[in-house]
Amino acid sequence: MKKTDAGILLKRIPYSETSLVLTIFTLSEGKKSFLFQGAKKKKGNVLLPLSPIELTYFQRDDSQLAKISETQLLHTFESIPFHPIKSTIVFFEVEVLQSILHEGVKDEILFRFIENELCWMDKPVPLTNYPIYWMLELTKYLGFFPLKPDNKTPFLDLENGLFLGSAPLHTNYKNGIEVEWLSEFVNLTKQEILGIELPKKHRKNCLSILIEFYKFHIPNFNLKDSIAIIESIWE
Repeated sequence: MKKTDAGILLKRIPYSETSLVLTIFTLSEGKKSFLFQGAKKKKGNVLLPLSPIELTYFQRDDSQLAKISETQLLHTFESIPFHPIKSTIVFFEVEVLQSILHEGVKDEILFRFIENELCWMDKPVPLTNYPIYWMLELTKYLGFFPLKPDNKTPFLDLENGLFLGSAPLHTNYKNGIEVEWLSEFVNLTKQEILGIELPKKHRKNCLSILIEFYKFHIPNFNLKDSIAIIESIWE
């Protein structure tokens, strides 16, 4: 059966001299793997990580691996591939998305969030706190955005996703100045978060806390390569 869908490229693996296996987060079917025969001679050779694309493919009932016949860019990145900080952030986001997305799980709202953020980041925009904002905002779409029931909340309960005024009755919590910053961020707009001047050390620690928070809510969540790379933009 021939189908056409929108997608966001997550991963590409060489399959032969001319072909690729692509992992794509599709609008209609969620995360899905495709064989793109002859891709290296077609437009598939210029597809970049997180490229928003339209793909035409054939799906046989007896095969899980669909075959792409054609791709077309829905948005051509003007700055992301040539901007070292933006391309580093994209590398980080790809690894996060590969850890949280599951085969065949459709999520149109999450798809549009990712797509809109990529188009936003391709413009001349402030990026200093953007990985922190993106990770925190993403939890809204994953269902574990941390709640802040009180005004003064120097503790983050990692298990229950709560900013608290005192330590919970277990050891899975964080506290300190970075938790206080994160508790402020949950009530701020995107532009307000991006406009805050955080020292580099605090940025790194805020991101580390969010990554640990994810591990409590996403089974097998693991970032192998991108932590050190994303932290390098704050050196």
